[in-house]
Amino acid sequence: MKDFFKAFLSFGLASSIEKLLGFIILPIYTREFNKTEYGVMDMVSTIISVAIIFGLLQLETALQRYYYEYKGIKRKLLITNTYFWIGGCSTAIGTVIFCIASVISEKLFKTNEYANLIRTAAFQLPLANLSMLGLLLLRYEKENIKFLTVIITKVVFSLFFVYLFVIYLRLGLSGVFYAQVSSMLITTSIVTFFVRRNFVFRYSNHLSLRNFKYALPQMPAGIGSMVLGQADRFFMLGYLSLGAIGIYSVSIKLASSIQLVNTAFILAWAPFMHAQFKKQNNKIVFASVFPIVVAGTFLFVCLISLFSQEMVKLLATKEFYSSYKYIGGLALFFSLYIVKETVDIGPKIKEKTKFLSFTFFLSVLVNLSSLFFLIKHFQIEGVVISMIITNIFLIVISWIISNKLYYISFSVSKFVVLLIPALLLSVFSMIIDLDLYIRIIISIFCISFYTILLGRFYKQFKSSIPSPVYIPESV
Repeated sequence: MKDFFKAFLSFGLASSIEKLLGFIILPIYTREFNKTEYGVMDMVSTIISVAIIFGLLQLETALQRYYYEYKGIKRKLLITNTYFWIGGCSTAIGTVIFCIASVISEKLFKTNEYANLIRTAAFQLPLANLSMLGLLLLRYEKENIKFLTVIITKVVFSLFFVYLFVIYLRLGLSGVFYAQVSSMLITTSIVTFFVRRNFVFRYSNHLSLRNFKYALPQMPAGIGSMVLGQADRFFMLGYLSLGAIGIYSVSIKLASSIQLVNTAFILAWAPFMHAQFKKQNNKIVFASVFPIVVAGTFLFVCLISLFSQEMVKLLATKEFYSSYKYIGGLALFFSLYIVKETVDIGPKIKEKTKFLSFTFFLSVLVNLSSLFFLIKHFQIEGVVISMIITNIFLIVISWIISNKLYYISFSVSKFVVLLIPALLLSVFSMIIDLDLYIRIIISIFCISFYTILLGRFYKQFKSSIPSPVYIPESV
């Protein structure tokens, strides 16, 4: 547990620095671009986000699953084969997107005007996936300083290139993607240099087949996750306007402050979880950690919901002011992924990853049907409500299936009690405007409520873990 918190804080610092980039750049973009242009930028980025999922083939999950099972040359073979397949597939998909950019622009925007933006963005695909692999290795090797160095380098060069291409050279939307590709190229080069000793010039059919056997059943889950995260934009493009997408995109950017917790948690949780698989008391550990994670996460959601107005006033222009209404709900949507990750133990420990795809498939059906109904009646509010409904359903179905495969006594009552304040505040923030003083008072109650429960949960965790028994040496 101590190692988990240490990793969480370490990666939390790194992810905080990276997320800070988004908050620094947001005021620049909202001043340089109008709602429609911001919507175009978001849609092009969404295309690349979708393509990234297909480029990964979910093979990074196999690398995480088997990293601790191999040592020496076998571990290097595992890493090399993963790089080979992800690098090759990502490059191939990026090339296809580059070649059909005009078709994509015509289909989405009814004009060929944005084809060059899509072509430029396509270069990010292999760079993003190779950079992600390198950072993953640094995490598993516990190279925290190198990990932090890569993140800081990315932030510094991103800011430099945004200034160069967007502000100084005035290249408009093209400058945004020139800046992204340039900073990504430098970051990928540095992180690959850091992990270069993990590569060997050999190929293993056995390891590749084992990786694919573990990863491919999760591919529908990856696609499902992508649909849950990106389908809302395509629905909005069909029913609303690019300006509405621009407003929604700013809401997501600010709601992603919860991703400081989410990203740090995911980075720390994966190696912690896989390391626990070999320990006999792992069920006790997982069940005890669960309410601590949930309480900390939902406290953050409450605070974001209460002070979203101030976030928008600080970081965006008046044209985007209405985006504050949706930040709390989207923050809750993102936070539910943390809960899902915590309860979704069974398919991973039993290596039955096809169930991950099954849960996402069912959630996609819920997402698409609720989006179709709610967006027509409630517009952006309907999108946010649909996202919350979908992820609550995702948690419930993942919880049920995981416990069928590998039962862990996660507490339903604790989860519901912790969820209610965050759910109420995030939904009511879309409807009711409260005075700042009232919101401050509510925040004090929330902090007190969750802090008291966190203290109790941590004591329960400490008492549930058996102390090591000292056995004296025989004389």
